[in-house]
Amino acid sequence: MQWTELSDEVKTALENMNVNQLGKLIIDDRTVCITRLDDGFYGIHNTCPHAGAQLHHGHCNRRGIISCPLHGYKFDMRNGKSADGNNYKLANYHFKVEDGKMYIGF
Repeated sequence: MQWTELSDEVKTALENMNVNQLGKLIIDDRTVCITRLDDGFYGIHNTCPHAGAQLHHGHCNRRGIISCPLHGYKFDMRNGKSADGNNYKLANYHFKVEDGKMYIGF
């Protein structure tokens, strides 16, 4: 996994997110749908594979399941897997904090 350091501005914005709030992060030509859950930050590819909707406009529940805003397809923010029984899988991205700096892993 390749770790990319996030700017202090992005780190601060993420730390100020509410739990289950969705956001969008564009880094290294990737658009990532991000959320803050009770146990940390999670990211998945921001485009729904069904019809191309931008997932950061959807809704994330307390279990970390995001619903696509267009047709309601559901994905687990922790691993990118479909949460409603179809075979869709999105790339997922990990976050870590070391020495006061935040990183995203691709």
